[in-house]
Amino acid sequence: MASWATPGNVLDAWIGDDKPTDLVQLQTWIDKAERLIRFSVPGIQARIDVPETDLLANTVDVVVAMVIRKFRNPEGIRQSSVTTGPFAEQRTYGGDQPGELSLLPDEQALLSGNTSGGQRAYEVDMIPTDSRYWPLYVPTSGFGWPL
Repeated sequence: MASWATPGNVLDAWIGDDKPTDLVQLQTWIDKAERLIRFSVPGIQARIDVPETDLLANTVDVVVAMVIRKFRNPEGIRQSSVTTGPFAEQRTYGGDQPGELSLLPDEQALLSGNTSGGQRAYEVDMIPTDSRYWPLYVPTSGFGWPL
């Protein structure tokens, strides 16, 4: 199966001077990210094969973001601090599992086409239909006929 993203995509999106140099390792993590997406978003390959607006580009963007997150924090460190004399540098990595290859909820919603996050608004009318407080209530005689 052809890969959606390439190591070149990751390197083009990389910010900073510490770009990875091992293209084979980059491709390995790209393949892992794509397998995770295929598992998490069933039917995505069929939707990509039938050109859907920006889906392939969005998929490449998500794969690149997943791989960059992994390469930025490969040890899975939550917080690091370096102090030299009076100077201190601190970094805090976000996410539930820093350094793990993961598909964020907003990325999954982007790829699945679900813009509402799976939530729908609805209401349940708790007023019985034979109650005089029901909006369409029609008073009846004791025999069920309208008065």
